[in-house]
Amino acid sequence: MPDAAGLAWAMVQRFMQDESGVTLRDDQSYLLEARLGGISRSFSFPDTPAFVRAACAPGATAPHRRALIDAMTTHETLFFRDAPFWERMEQTVFPSLSATGRPIRIWSAACSSGQEPYSLVMMLEESFPELGKRTEILATDVAADTVDRARNGVFTTLEVNRGLNARRMVRHFDSVAGGFQVKATLRDRIRFSVHNLVAPGLDPSDCDIVLCRNVLIYFEDERRRQVITRLRRAARPDGLIGVGSTETLSLRSLGPGWYANAEKEWR
Repeated sequence: MPDAAGLAWAMVQRFMQDESGVTLRDDQSYLLEARLGGISRSFSFPDTPAFVRAACAPGATAPHRRALIDAMTTHETLFFRDAPFWERMEQTVFPSLSATGRPIRIWSAACSSGQEPYSLVMMLEESFPELGKRTEILATDVAADTVDRARNGVFTTLEVNRGLNARRMVRHFDSVAGGFQVKATLRDRIRFSVHNLVAPGLDPSDCDIVLCRNVLIYFEDERRRQVITRLRRAARPDGLIGVGSTETLSLRSLGPGWYANAEKEWR
């Protein structure tokens, strides 16, 4: 018979699968205490299994559920992650969108703590200022606390050193208590909100670019297909979909991580 920790891990696995589509393996049970131990104590629970039972129970309070989702969702990211992807953005994607002369819409799905959408606005500000003026950026994530942090735009010294050079740090950040904050002029150009890719809800639409990078690998096959369907519906027929360097779509590849949405036959 499983012990209390084993039962708690099974509850977390079911909860995350149901709430966010994220698959947690049996051999990842070490994450129970590593990620939830401190949270359990902050909520004054006697132990981690007690917190898990409360957070996973029907009618659980929003703070408990939010804390569990936020802790068990992977937020590993950095600015300008995967250089070839961003080189394609700067050399081909943004110039093509600039030539259209029309308003542009970008959806950064599963934006985590905000490095991806902030990378977008930095590149626009530096190299495509006119395009930036007519570009709407939507950034979403399933974890509400992470979205709040992304909206605030404060990053530690370690975080800004991952992907940013000194020139960008000086140009786009202010020094604040706890690290560095993205300048308000850039923060105001992104609309952050909570959004669940595997739950019923309204998705963005008519997007020229849909980014969902390094997320699909955490879904099982059927859930992955469902999410891809949502991403494709959110993109314009002539739009682009960007995924992580280790992820692939059965669509026409346009470069590392870039796919055309126009192809009709796909899996």
